[in-house]
Amino acid sequence: MKRGRVRALLKELEGVKEINVSKWLGDIAVKYGIRRATALEYLREWEDGGYITIDNGTVKFVKNVEY
Repeated sequence: MKRGRVRALLKELEGVKEINVSKWLGDIAVKYGIRRATALEYLREWEDGGYITIDNGTVKFVKNVEY
């Protein structure tokens, strides 16, 4: 289940291309009930994987999701 959730959230980021970290955390908390700590973990994993960059509080999507 986690894999599907992680892919779906990353796909959403791919669609918006760039968003403020705090706004994204709030959006997914309300929309999906995902806790802040869990969402921050996802962001770290995606950054380590080269899918996103985080600079000055902004998440930028940089690499297409592989299927």
